[in-house]
Amino acid sequence: MSNQKELLSEFSIPTYQEWRQAAEDTLKGVPFEKKLITKTYEGIDLQPIYNEADRDKVKYLAESLPGSFPYNRGICSTGYKTTSWKISQAYSYPIPKMLNDALKKDLESGQDAIAISVCNCRSMFPSFYEGDSEWKDYVCAGVQINDIKDLEDLFDGIDITKYLITFLPSCTPVPCNVELAALFFAYCDKHKIDKSKLNVNFGFDLTNAIVRSGELPTPVDVLFDDMTALVKECNTTNGNISAISIDACTYHNSGATATQGLAYSISTAVMYIKELLKRGINIDEIAKNIHFNISVGIKFFIELSKIRAARVIWAKIIKEFGGNEESQKMQIHTFTSKVYTTKFDPFVNILRGTTEGLAAVLAGVNSLHIGTFDEELGMPSDFSRRVARNIQNILKDEAHIIDTIDPAGGSYYIETLTDKIITEVWNIFREIEKIGGISDALFSSKIQDDITDVVNKRKENVAFRRDTILGTNKYPNLLEAPVDSVIKVKSEEVIKHLDEVKARKKDVNTQPIWTAKWEDRIAKMIEAYNNDATIADIFATKPKTDAIKCKPLPTYRTAELFEELRFAANNYKTKTGKAPQMYFECFGTLKQYKPRADFSNDFFAVGGFEITMGQGYLTDKDAIANIEKINAPIVVICSTDDIYPEVVPNYVAELKKQKPNIKVILAGLPKDYIDAFKEAGVDDFIHIKSNVYETLKGLLKSINVI
Repeated sequence: MSNQKELLSEFSIPTYQEWRQAAEDTLKGVPFEKKLITKTYEGIDLQPIYNEADRDKVKYLAESLPGSFPYNRGICSTGYKTTSWKISQAYSYPIPKMLNDALKKDLESGQDAIAISVCNCRSMFPSFYEGDSEWKDYVCAGVQINDIKDLEDLFDGIDITKYLITFLPSCTPVPCNVELAALFFAYCDKHKIDKSKLNVNFGFDLTNAIVRSGELPTPVDVLFDDMTALVKECNTTNGNISAISIDACTYHNSGATATQGLAYSISTAVMYIKELLKRGINIDEIAKNIHFNISVGIKFFIELSKIRAARVIWAKIIKEFGGNEESQKMQIHTFTSKVYTTKFDPFVNILRGTTEGLAAVLAGVNSLHIGTFDEELGMPSDFSRRVARNIQNILKDEAHIIDTIDPAGGSYYIETLTDKIITEVWNIFREIEKIGGISDALFSSKIQDDITDVVNKRKENVAFRRDTILGTNKYPNLLEAPVDSVIKVKSEEVIKHLDEVKARKKDVNTQPIWTAKWEDRIAKMIEAYNNDATIADIFATKPKTDAIKCKPLPTYRTAELFEELRFAANNYKTKTGKAPQMYFECFGTLKQYKPRADFSNDFFAVGGFEITMGQGYLTDKDAIANIEKINAPIVVICSTDDIYPEVVPNYVAELKKQKPNIKVILAGLPKDYIDAFKEAGVDDFIHIKSNVYETLKGLLKSINVI
C-alpha cells in the first residue's frame, strides 16, 4: 500500500481545464461542443466528463439518503435488501383460461406479481367488429373479463392474496375500471377472500383512455365520481388496495421524450388530486391510491435518472398539497419500451430488454415488466416468456443487484442528470398548467403536436442512421430464420368465448346503478354481478354524452420505417423466387475497395437487397468486358476517390450503353467529380450523410419492389 501511495504521489491530479485542453488538442480544430457534447431529445447537453464540482451544484440530491426526502435514492432506506422489486410480467392472451395457464407456469418459475391487461372492446362495442369492418379479425392485446366466471377462470388455482396484482389501463374509449373493480370485489365476496390481505391496483386513468382513443363518450363528472367512489371503496378495505395508475407508457410509446412523458403524467396526477380534493377526500388518502406506470427506454442513464427525478417531483408536489412522508413516496411500476422493439432480428430485443430492465432496477422501481423478444410478432410463447422472466431472475439472484443500496447514488453524472431532468420536467409541467392543465393541453393538441415534433426528429435520425437500430437499420441479418413460436389467437376463438359468456348471463336491470348516488354505485354493481350481469350490461346503461374528441396519440416504433422496406423485399422474394438484386463493381486492390464495399453492403442490406460482389478490377477495360454478365438492375461502384476518375466515366458510359435501364450508384462523394460522374451516367451517390431510408425506398420503387 505504501508503494502504491508513493507511486500515486508522483502524478498530479489534472484539473478540468487541463483535461479539456488536452481533449481539444486531439480534436485538431473541431469545436469541443460539436464533437464531445451529446445532444438529447430532451434538450439536455451531456458532457463528456463530470466531476465533484458538478455534484456540489446538486447537493440536495447528492447528500440525500435512501428512504429520505426527496427520495431520489429510493423510498426504502434498505433498498432492495429487505424488499426486492416485483417481477410483474404482463401478457396479452385474450381468453381467461389461456392467461391462467401462463400465469400458473410463470408464478412457479420466479414471477412474483401479476399484471393484467384487460380488453372488453368486443363485448362493449360489438358493432365496431361486425360486417366488413377492418377490425373484424383483430384480437386486442388484453384478456376478456366480463363476469365472475371469467375471473374464476383467470385466477383458478392461484392464491391472489400472495401476489401484487396490477390491472393495467383499459384500451377502451371509456375507462371501465370501477366496473372491473366492483366485479373483482364481487368475486372476492363469493369466494370469501379477505380483502385486507390483498395488494391490488385497479389502473383507473381516464386521461389515458382519451389519449389512446381520441374521444370520451361519457360525461367527465360521471367518471370523476366513479374515481371518487372507487378511491373511497379501496380505503375501506383495510388492505393495500388502490384505484389509480397514471400511465406514462402511452406517451413514451408514442415517441415522447423522457421529460415530456413524465411531465404529462405529473400534470395528470395533479388534475386527479384536485378533483378528488373537491369531492372531500384528503391528500393522504388520495396519494396512497395513485401509482405510476412508467416505460424505460434504451438511453440507459437518461432513463435511470428519469425515474429518480420522478420520485423527487412527486414528493415535492405531495408535500405542497400537505401530504405526509408516507404519501410522498411514489409507487412505480415499470415497463420496457415498445418504441425500440423490432420485428426483424428479434433476439436483439433481449439485449434491449436487459439494458432497460437494469436501468429500472438500479433506479429503485417497485415492480417491473420486461417485454418478450417476440412481442411485436404475436402473443408470447412459453420460451419467450421464460427468457423475459429470467432476465429479472438473473438481475436479482445472480447479478446481485439487491446487495447494494442505491448503487447509482452520488454519481457525478447521474445526480447532475437527475437535476437537469427535474428542471426540464418542471418547465414543461408549468407550461401545461399555464394553459389550463392536462385536459386543455390535450384538447388543444398542444401535447400531440409537441410529441409529433419529436417523432419527426426521431424518424429523421433513424433514416440517416444517426440513431442505430441494431439488426434493422444497421448490421441486418438477412439469413435469420423467422420466429415461428409465437401464439396466434384467431378472432373466432374470442367470439366463441363471448358466446359462452352470453349463454350464461341473465337479464339484469342495471339502470338503477346510474340513477343512484355515486356513493352507492359500487355496491349496486356488486349486487348486479351476483345476479350474473356482465361489465357490458352495466356499461350499456352508463350515462352517455356527445363524445369529447381530441387528436389520439398513435404508437410509434423506430424500426417501422426500415421494416416496411424489408417486408416489401421479402414479399418480392416470395413472388419472384429471389430477393431484389444488386451488383457491386469494385476497382483496385482489396485494400482499396473493401472499406466502401463493406459500407455499401451494410447500407443496402438493410433494405433487403441480395448483393453479388464483383472480383475487383484494376482497369475500366477489364470491368467493361464483364458487363454482359451483370444480371442485377442496380450496380454499385466501390473504390477510393483517387481511383474513381480513372475508371468511372468510361465504365459507366459503356454500362449505360449496354444496359440503358440499369441504376448506377457510386459509394462516396468525390466533390470535384460529382457533375462529371452524373454526366457519365451515375444516378446517385451514397455516403455517411445519406438519407438511407429515402435512398433505399427510391431504389426499391424503381425496380417495382414497392
